[in-house]
Amino acid sequence: MDEIDNPPTVDIPNISKDHLIAGRWINSSRISIYTTKVTKEKSSKKYDSTVHMLKPEVILFSPQLRKLVNESNGVFLSIKKLKSFSGDIRLELLKHSKQYRSILRACIESLQDICGKCLSEKRESLENFLTIFYQIECVWHLVEILYVDVIPGDVVLPQLLEWIKFHFPSRELIAVKILAQKTIGADLEYPNYWEVVIGCALHGKLDLVRALLALHSKADHPAFVMAENALKTMPVYNVYGGYSINEFTLCWKHWQLDLCSNLNSKAFVIDTNLEMIMKLIAGEQDILWQFSQYTDAWYELLAAKLFYTSPCCKQPELSHHANNISKRWQANRPSDNAIRALMESNLHLVIKEIQYMGDNGWFAAHLVDLLYICGKLKILDEDQIEVSNQLHESLILEYGNTLMGHHSLWQCGASYLIHCPTQGLARLEILLQSLPMGSEARVNKILDIARDNKMNHIVTSICKIQGLKSMKQGRLGNALAWALKAQDNIFITYIADQFLKRYVEYGKLDCRDLLENLGFCMMASDRLTFLGKYCEFHQMYGIGEFKEAASLLVSLLVSNLTPKYFWSILLSDAIPLLEAKDVILSSNDCYELLRCVEAHGDDPKFQNEIDIFRLAVARNLARALSLEGCQK
Repeated sequence: MDEIDNPPTVDIPNISKDHLIAGRWINSSRISIYTTKVTKEKSSKKYDSTVHMLKPEVILFSPQLRKLVNESNGVFLSIKKLKSFSGDIRLELLKHSKQYRSILRACIESLQDICGKCLSEKRESLENFLTIFYQIECVWHLVEILYVDVIPGDVVLPQLLEWIKFHFPSRELIAVKILAQKTIGADLEYPNYWEVVIGCALHGKLDLVRALLALHSKADHPAFVMAENALKTMPVYNVYGGYSINEFTLCWKHWQLDLCSNLNSKAFVIDTNLEMIMKLIAGEQDILWQFSQYTDAWYELLAAKLFYTSPCCKQPELSHHANNISKRWQANRPSDNAIRALMESNLHLVIKEIQYMGDNGWFAAHLVDLLYICGKLKILDEDQIEVSNQLHESLILEYGNTLMGHHSLWQCGASYLIHCPTQGLARLEILLQSLPMGSEARVNKILDIARDNKMNHIVTSICKIQGLKSMKQGRLGNALAWALKAQDNIFITYIADQFLKRYVEYGKLDCRDLLENLGFCMMASDRLTFLGKYCEFHQMYGIGEFKEAASLLVSLLVSNLTPKYFWSILLSDAIPLLEAKDVILSSNDCYELLRCVEAHGDDPKFQNEIDIFRLAVARNLARALSLEGCQK
């Protein structure tokens, strides 16, 4: 909470007393800061040319956390597929919750490993990451217990004890090491012996407590034997134990009365630590707080209090106990507040507190999404109107928006925005257009997302930009490919014109492979159709299929697709066919050629060849008429 009440300050260099600071929002997470200098003239201001960009640190962009972001995205998308799941969705959601926690645990272990190897200047930030994600995993685990898992009878203590054991394992690990030595007189050999026994007792690990007491130097003393019997006979509630809560409570109270009687008779006075542990087990509150020095968090004490005073505590009763313990502990970290709010069933406060944990929205987005799918998210505003849908979408929207700002995580960000039904696609549409294009592979990924979400105008716009860029680089084939992707007829026509004009100038068709394999794309514009067919004419002519080439050339001449500047080229291409040894063009073809030369033969570039053309047509016509006459 201190970070909220006392936000960090940011120093702007080269600022003097006569400077004023001004700023403007660039986008949702970036502000431009600049300074103005007030002159003697009241209406005059002199602006500094330096602009400072102020933006929050996004720890999720750190290389060490990249795996967390990508893997959790996979779980998020998997949850979205559960709508079509035919089995018990609660079990599936529990499975997905555990997957999230597994990803968190792997991230924590990876950070611990890196932290142990890195230089001291980087260690501080990594330790900060560790603290953040350790707290997140701890809170998530409790959410799973209270809201996702199905607890028979609603008795939460067994799972709370497992939660404590999982997150505070150090005492149990030391206990196992002591027990492995099997040394009688462990209290004399290990200075932290009693600390370990007390820690195990606070966590409800009675088997470990008994085993450790059996290694004490006075283990044969009647006091230790009595303690062993008390611990061995202590009733521990098990939902599958075959007893009702009332039957168990009656049995437990009888046992507790017997233990209190032994305490009153000073049965354990031989050893102060032993007596204090037995008082703890008997439920004495003062002893509980004396042992607080052996705990790292207030909820360790809470679990101990419930285990020894209210073992059948149900979820609705948690609030009272949690408030008493946490207030006396003075726990005010966001994670402490979130855990207390969870035990109070105040999800609105939980969500508020977890947003202060410094993880850039990862936790809030994924946790709220899971609770929403579970049907547990019931949030009311000040007017008692349910705002669960809006809250759910806004958190995912902001998280997706954050990821869209990274050069390689933007695809993950897009997948979150796509699943925000109200505002997601509109936000995605804006952000896709602001992404730097980079390589063609990156552009194609952007286009795939735009197409999948029916943002056709974005596809057209990006493809045109890429096409123009390719044209500036002299890559006409690439430009045509982008124009075809854009499905912009005017742009396609323009690029096809560039191919034809380049042929007019240099006498060579570029990108023959592309043009010869246009297929149905050839129909995108009339000019491209002409270009494709003309390329096909060259292809046939090149392999010696002169009749087919001649037929195609005549069809181009009579098709009205030929641009004005290209008539002279087509007419010139006809001359070798007219002069061929064999008769290739029919008399009708010759008449068509003559009509064409009359209509379009006035091109200055063709004037040197027009007489040759007419003579060639006349010769071919004579041969064609003679041949056709003989065939009748």
